[in-house]
Amino acid sequence: MISKSDTVRGLVASGEYKKALGVVKGFRLGIAKDDINKMRLAYECLVYPSFYKQLGTDTETAVNEGIQILIDLYG
Repeated sequence: MISKSDTVRGLVASGEYKKALGVVKGFRLGIAKDDINKMRLAYECLVYPSFYKQLGTDTETAVNEGIQILIDLYG
């Protein structure tokens, strides 16, 4: 059986960041709370960009930060 971490590594390697963030957002252990929160926000900004723009979130920056953390951890 393939672990979720291995799945994320494969998705990051193939550049499928949205799918990888979708898997990572469910992780609870082994990642700093600040990092997991940024990756969750990045995923949410990809899925619901207009909502987060209404809240005043710079969605592009949030997504870039989340993807960078994802690459640093699993790339």
